[in-house]
Amino acid sequence: MTNESTGVRNIFTIANGLTYARLVLLPFVIVGLVTDNGWLVVGAMFLAWFTDLLDGKFARRAGPPTAFGKALDSTVDFAFIYCLFIAFYAAGRLATYQFAFLYLAMITILSLQLFLTGTGRDEEVATTRLGKPTGALQYAYLLFLAALEVLPPENAIIATVHGVYFIVLAVAIVANSVECILVMRNIVRTAEND
Repeated sequence: MTNESTGVRNIFTIANGLTYARLVLLPFVIVGLVTDNGWLVVGAMFLAWFTDLLDGKFARRAGPPTAFGKALDSTVDFAFIYCLFIAFYAAGRLATYQFAFLYLAMITILSLQLFLTGTGRDEEVATTRLGKPTGALQYAYLLFLAALEVLPPENAIIATVHGVYFIVLAVAIVANSVECILVMRNIVRTAEND
């Protein structure tokens, strides 16, 4: 068996198929938003969340994670999360200040990834200590926003939970953004000293 056929087989895995499924589900969430079909939003988001849980389990069962699988999962999650935040904002489900915080998260992590690429560390996926928890908070926030599509409007308890959750998310985003900037600064300092 050639290395090329082994490489192709490592790309076409159940785990990678589940990861790609999130990209297939993305338009369903967006269509649900723009057509005010809350159950389509909830159903597609649930399936996306489920594929996100399963892809890692299948990848670990198949053996050591591949660079392609890690990069694919990271890229698809990034595209899925931020495309949906843009869609929720465009559909009027997020206030401008909320979208500004979410956009800050996207810009700083993307900047760190581009920065790593510019330093010859193309294979690395941009990470920070706060990156995973902040990403998890953002994903959970998307699930919460999806649930709001079918929950009763104007509920005081839901509004309070939404407000408190967003404050926690905003603090995490700012902290992670600062960490991204510090990582980029350290890379520059290291490069200057070499």
